[in-house]
Order: sequence, then C-alpha cells, then structure tokens
Amino acid sequence: MKVLFVSRTQSAQKDLAYNHRLLMLQQGLQRLGMKADFLYLGDWIRPYVGDWIRPYVGDWIYRTPPILFPLQFSSLLPRLRGYDVIHAGNPYVAFPFCLFRRHFQAPVVHDMHGDVISEMLLMWKLNKFRNTFHLLEFLLEQRVAIHHSDYHLVVSRPLQELLLAHGVPRKKIRLIRNGVDTEMFRPVGVSQNGTFTVCYAGAYQAWQGVDFLIEAGQMLQDLDIKLKFMGFRETQYDRKWKEKIKERLGSKAELVDYLPLQELIRHLQAADILVTCRPHHPANVVSFSTKFGEYLALGKPVLVTDVEETAQFVSKYHCGLVYHPSASGLAEAIRQAYNMGSSRLRVMGERGRRVAETTFAWEVVSQEYYDFLTSIKSSSIQSIQ
Repeated sequence: MKVLFVSRTQSAQKDLAYNHRLLMLQQGLQRLGMKADFLYLGDWIRPYVGDWIRPYVGDWIYRTPPILFPLQFSSLLPRLRGYDVIHAGNPYVAFPFCLFRRHFQAPVVHDMHGDVISEMLLMWKLNKFRNTFHLLEFLLEQRVAIHHSDYHLVVSRPLQELLLAHGVPRKKIRLIRNGVDTEMFRPVGVSQNGTFTVCYAGAYQAWQGVDFLIEAGQMLQDLDIKLKFMGFRETQYDRKWKEKIKERLGSKAELVDYLPLQELIRHLQAADILVTCRPHHPANVVSFSTKFGEYLALGKPVLVTDVEETAQFVSKYHCGLVYHPSASGLAEAIRQAYNMGSSRLRVMGERGRRVAETTFAWEVVSQEYYDFLTSIKSSSIQSIQ
C-alpha cells in the first residue's frame, strides 16, 4: 500500500504544528512497512505564480494555494499515479482533490484538525474587512471537503459528532489524535529554579486565550511565581503581544522567542506546571490541543479549561487541574497548584506521563492509522470482488 501525504504549505515550513502531524504519521507508517511520500503544494504551485506577484497579493497566496488549483491541477495528476490513498492535510487540501476526484483512483482521506469555519469567524470578528474573503473561501473549501472526501480523520470526539451532524456516515470517520514523541519529550525531574514557574508555549491567536494568563498573573501578585510565555515569532502581531505582557506583568513575566525544539523542551522541563488557556468557543470545543500530549509526556501537571476534550483526560487520570475558562478560574487553579507541594505535583505528572505513553505516543497513533488504512484497502478489494 502506498500513501501520499499532502500539505498546503511549503517545505520551508516543516516546523509548523500542522506539518508536524502529517510528517509524524508518514514516518510512523514507514516504520510499520507502508510506503508513504510527502508533497508540499506550496512548492508545487509557486513556479506557476512566481515571486513577482507576491508584493501585490501578499503572503496569503502561499498560505492558501488551493484557490489556484483549478488553473493548474492537471499538471499534478501524473504525480498521483500509483498511490492507494491521498492523505489531504486539511480542508484546503481536500477541496481541489475532491473537485478533480474522477481523474484519479485513490480515495481521499480528509484530515480534519478542527473546525476552520469557527476559527475564521473568530478572526473575522476582529477584522471583518481583511478576513471576509478568507471566510467565504473557507466556507466553500470545508463544505466540499466534508461532503466529498472518501474518509475523514478527526482529532477529538466532539469533532466526530460535528461531522455526523453534517451527515457523514460514522464508518467513514476515524479518531486519530495528535501524538507526541515520548523519547524526545520526557521528564527530567522537578524544577530546581526556586521560583514557582507556570509556563505557556504556543501561538497567540485569538482562540488560544492567552489574555486569561495575563490577567491571572495580575491577580496573583501576592505569590512568588513566574509566568513564562514562549513561542513569539518576529511578526508585528507577536510584538504587540510582548508589549502587552510586559506592560501588564512587568518582571513577573518571562518572554521567550520561538526556539528550536530541543531548547523549547528544556524550558518546559524546568517549569512546575504547564498551562493551556483556551476560552469557550466552538473552535475550541471540537479541537484537541497538540501541546496537550507533549505537556503530559514531560511529566508535568497540566492546567486546562473545561472546554475541549483534554479536560476529560485530566479529570479521568488526575494528571492536572481543570478550571473554568476565565482569568479568575485560571488564577485559582494556579494558586491551588502552588499550595499543593512538590510531591503531589510529581504524582500528577507521573500519571500524565503514563497517559502519554499509552494513548498519545506516535507509535500508538501511527498503529491506529495503519490499521485504519489496512481496513480501507480490505474494503476496496471486497467491493471489487
């Protein structure tokens, strides 16, 4: 069996969380003996566009190349020969493959990481003029991907329910969660910094809820704690976030720019607790944070809002604390963790590590996907017979 993984980005963007999932699934299948290749559509479409157009259209044309696929898709068709499955990395990728579905034989597996419409609606409210076109684009692409892909992968059960509500048959949906490299993300013991450190690592989009952590820090001036914010990139958007955090929290906050993975892990290993701050929003209800499995694998207690499915894991396995999605809720959770003592926190972290090893390790996730693809192949053979 031969699988083609397709990303909408360029190969220069391998470090994106989106690409990381696809690459790890690809490598997992290869370890299990299945042939799997990778195609970056950003690299493929670029020669047809040319750098000359970039000053006129901005970077969006490279972030969402599917808009141009109908113009040049015929040149890609020879590349698809010989593959048994096309793994479309998200709705933007599944969209053109669904449009040209009759021109190749391989079934299209739509990898749905979240509800891009809900995410875009949140961004649209922040800037309606700039994001109206993208909202209309995403509405079209996700609708086509949902109704015309052959199979769907989802990262959470609420996302599975969303597809069922759209009329997708249950047999065409498979839950394949975001995984973690448990060898790379591993515990090194308790923090020795002296100051109790609460760490957030990730991006700063509106649906991440980082404002909760900023406001919680302002409410906890009486505690000897440090709030570490990680992952800032060299963009105007992130620079504004850094300025806001410095203004609100001063020396109580430590700001760390985007780092290579090994350095990021060392920072996370040195923290006392790790936090996600996602607010209640449809985009978050159906998502499943990539960093959750990584946090657990590090053997650290996690603080999560009672919004996405991660809260159910924390409650079931007692590997952290669940809080109401608000600044006051997060402040109370941090205070509770601060007063627990290192031994109780260590036990929580050990429980989380076990969950990471048995549920979120890429070896486990890849085997689940391998089994699903094998079942697809078997079903195809039986239907032919």
